[in-house]
Amino acid sequence: MKRKIFKTLETIKRKCALTLMLAGFAMINTGFTENVEFPKIQPIEVEEVEEVEETSAEPTAIAVGENGRIKVSEDDEMTRALAQAIENSLGKDLNALDEEPPTPPEDLVETPNGYVPYTQVLGMEATAYLPTDGNGAGITATGIRATYGVVAVDPDVIPLGTRVYIPGYGEALAADTGGAIYGYKIDLCMEDYWQAMDFGRRNVTVFVLK
Repeated sequence: MKRKIFKTLETIKRKCALTLMLAGFAMINTGFTENVEFPKIQPIEVEEVEEVEETSAEPTAIAVGENGRIKVSEDDEMTRALAQAIENSLGKDLNALDEEPPTPPEDLVETPNGYVPYTQVLGMEATAYLPTDGNGAGITATGIRATYGVVAVDPDVIPLGTRVYIPGYGEALAADTGGAIYGYKIDLCMEDYWQAMDFGRRNVTVFVLK
């Protein structure tokens, strides 16, 4: 039923459109529009737009540096505000990210206490021991008490009394010897059994300090 109604309405619409079209043609043929004055269309004046000279200046924006890191331009307030917001969220200077890290000075090793000069670098096999090992008295070959920071060495490789730095262990004093410690071997004194077991046996780099 609905389809028939829609079809009937569509037919009426087409007939009305055809009737209006025929009436329009009839008005034109009978000269109905001869005395009708249409308003003149005024031409629109178009203002000339001045050409803007292109400059070679780079746009002020956040760009990517040659090394792929973010580099910030500070030529306008919007860029500075955006950079400041990003820096505050990251807690660092974005321009500093584009800079190469400083090269460590020669003959200096970085320790928790800063850079310390060294005279020699040795690759050694390291083990761990406790103050109660050996004779059980906890006294080293130099007469001092064994504790964390005291290491046993071969005096022919590292003289007793020499200060060394071992990454992962820290600064230490070569003040003890051992029957199994010869050549490029070093024994590090630990605080307890579990620390010694966790360290085990490993290769380390030993910096002989000045």
